[in-house]
Amino acid sequence: MAKDDKEKITDVDSEEFIDSEEWKENLLKQGKWLRLLWMIGFSFIYYLSMTVLWIIVLIQFLFVLLTDKRSSNVTKVSQGFRDYMVQILDYINYHSSEKPFPFSDFPNSKEEK
Repeated sequence: MAKDDKEKITDVDSEEFIDSEEWKENLLKQGKWLRLLWMIGFSFIYYLSMTVLWIIVLIQFLFVLLTDKRSSNVTKVSQGFRDYMVQILDYINYHSSEKPFPFSDFPNSKEEK
């Protein structure tokens, strides 16, 4: 082997390995498994909410089709619903540790500018 190749070889003994007891302890923490169940439940709610989202889209489309302008009430509902869906996504993607509605407040929709 060339001198450069010998310098690239790493010493396996110097690498840190995961302590099996620590790994076992992490796997057995009840909170992590409970969160998994909540995440599955909220994923199912998110899946069902897609149907509600399409109903809102259809209602807004019909309103625009008939009146040639958006309904401010449907817009408010859609913004609040979108914020709720983001709240679910944040929880199941570990961006937030707070459980979504109904375990926390329904997200406030921001006023349209």
